[in-house]
Amino acid sequence: MQNRPDHPTLLDALASFLMADVAPKLEADKALQFRVLIAANLATVVASEQRSHDDRVKSEGERLAKLLPVSGIPTTEAQIAELTKSLAHLLRKNQLVNEATLDHLLATARETLQVTNPRFET
Repeated sequence: MQNRPDHPTLLDALASFLMADVAPKLEADKALQFRVLIAANLATVVASEQRSHDDRVKSEGERLAKLLPVSGIPTTEAQIAELTKSLAHLLRKNQLVNEATLDHLLATARETLQVTNPRFET
């Protein structure tokens, strides 16, 4: 059996290659160098998303289950998307506006920002 690197590890390696080996050789073409930096950043973000996906889904599902009347904790992105729509609908009607809801929204935003910008501080 061959052990292969997981997808996040491969994406991190791609980002490192683009940043360390490709981008410096593109000094003459600043526009292409910039696009290579964007590609490296995207690879890093996707790797981070994959690493934290299950934990983020689990924690968001647990928070939503405490806020909304559901049977069990949602475990899929589709279930969470439906509950998020329900929460948005209630908020637009000025229902369920409380500290627990605000805590949920802030935690979700914080988890999302942690993926795209780990250095961001709230």
